[in-house]
Amino acid sequence: MPATAAEAEVDNYDYVLSSLFWDELYTFGGWSLYCGYWFESNKKTRSGKTVSIEHIYPTSWMFKQVGCESRMQCRESNNKRFARMEADMHNMYPVWQALVTYRYDLYYGEIKGEEWRFDDCDFEWKRGIVEPRPLARGNIARAIFYMYSKYGVLIKPEMINVLKAWNKEDPPSEQEKVRNDKIEKIQGRRNPYIDDPSLADQISIRAER
Repeated sequence: MPATAAEAEVDNYDYVLSSLFWDELYTFGGWSLYCGYWFESNKKTRSGKTVSIEHIYPTSWMFKQVGCESRMQCRESNNKRFARMEADMHNMYPVWQALVTYRYDLYYGEIKGEEWRFDDCDFEWKRGIVEPRPLARGNIARAIFYMYSKYGVLIKPEMINVLKAWNKEDPPSEQEKVRNDKIEKIQGRRNPYIDDPSLADQISIRAER
């Protein structure tokens, strides 16, 4: 069955970026994921920092999963699976723009000690690993588990147990639940791991490679 116009729009990242993510999901601003900065509807924090979109399961991981050599190649070849993943708002969060470059496609994990790179943001990276603040960790885990279940993407075995622990240590907040409701209204699908975090216990490390 061909996609309706509405379905085609929510599966188009450029349209989601220009008309849905900021205008409908974060109409009046909100909190950035990694640092917990409040930002206004103009995507600026009170101190002037710019906020942009972060794919929690990075696009570089996505295009490799579908067999593309780059994001552009996936787009030019009209890879529909990649398009749906790229545009899925359950995998998209507002973050301080400077951190998008630092995170890139590094894996999530835990780093010994506290080596903050910024005075007011608990976001650490070292030797290919990034460790976000505790209040962001459950959101990250549930976004990745959603991508795993919805699109069949792989998760690195060394991340599985960390993400499961984060899912339990940082359960869904009211803010995350409201966001889930909003995304369902916009794109027609929920993240079941927010509704029932215990579903993560069913993910087996033996299923990964």
